[in-house]
Amino acid sequence: MPAAKFEITRQCKVCGETFVAKTIESWYCTPKCFKIAWKRRKDEEQRLQRLDEVVKKIPKSKEYITVSEAYALFGISKETLYRLIRKGTIPSVNAGERQTLLSKEELMKLYPLRKKALTKPKPIAKLYSLEPKDCYTIGEITEKFLVNESTVYLHIRKYSIPTRQIGNFVYVPKKEIDNLYKDMKR
Repeated sequence: MPAAKFEITRQCKVCGETFVAKTIESWYCTPKCFKIAWKRRKDEEQRLQRLDEVVKKIPKSKEYITVSEAYALFGISKETLYRLIRKGTIPSVNAGERQTLLSKEELMKLYPLRKKALTKPKPIAKLYSLEPKDCYTIGEITEKFLVNESTVYLHIRKYSIPTRQIGNFVYVPKKEIDNLYKDMKR
């Protein structure tokens, strides 16, 4: 993607340093920070997959569950569960060495189930008004945000922003363009 002709200052999501973004999609100050963020995302996805596998193995009729099963089912840390056991908030049974069983029913009263990690919600279709009063022309966008026409067209294609052509003018929804270029200095 070509470099932008405007200046966007952002704060790195990994190290917190302020930097000048080279493109609209730059969120990390260096490739090192990008790799760290990517690794964190992948590790979190794997952790959630492992928890989902543990949850699948728990029978629905099971009244008492282990601490690790409770962690997978409710997303509560093991330290918190042991603290609740010591306080007597959650009834538990010592079923042998390193085997503490917790009442699933009591946990259901106190905590909601962990949300499914890998189920992504279906995207909601956006409704746009493509009337000229609710849109910018390409020329207006280039003047207002100091961007080349080719860059505007590139972003429109890349982000699937709808357009409407009336005569020689191409209209683009103001809401989408303002959202796309909101971090830019004018």
